Amino acid sequence: MWLKIVERFNEMPLRLKVARALICHGFNVESPGVIKCNDVRIPLKAIGDALDIDRRTVRATTEDICKDEDIFKFFSLIRSAGASLEKVAKLLGYGVVTIHAENPEDTGILSQVTSTISQHGVPIRQVLAEDAAICEEASLKVVTDEPLKGAAIEALASIPGVNRVIIEG
Repeated sequence: MWLKIVERFNEMPLRLKVARALICHGFNVESPGVIKCNDVRIPLKAIGDALDIDRRTVRATTEDICKDEDIFKFFSLIRSAGASLEKVAKLLGYGVVTIHAENPEDTGILSQVTSTISQHGVPIRQVLAEDAAICEEASLKVVTDEPLKGAAIEALASIPGVNRVIIEG
């Protein structure tokens, strides 16, 4: 679907920027000019301001989305995945590890990361994986019950295909 969206907005980079942002935030398009985060309506101006573009470009993007049956169906059904614990992890005593892969489309990295953390006896609270086709620098973020220690970090860094491990908390 992402390739179809890119093709649709190929000659309109600002509209493609809007479409990408809608997907990354899980915002759905209900009709021309109507963007929601689940059931909460998001003002076009707010999206325009966040992307540093005019609200009319945001509206035009929703109009274009609504003109294509497949693209509209996708954007009408997409939903936000919920709250990320990443920024509040430290307040809760949790840890956050961010994994960057050499090739984010390689299979098995998620399972190896979660297995490695589990083998070190640390419960996982949340896993957030960004789509490599959409996000410029896709990463895997894992919120753990406690900050990871040295041995766990070393084990994560040694997973084939992992090129960077960032620890927070």
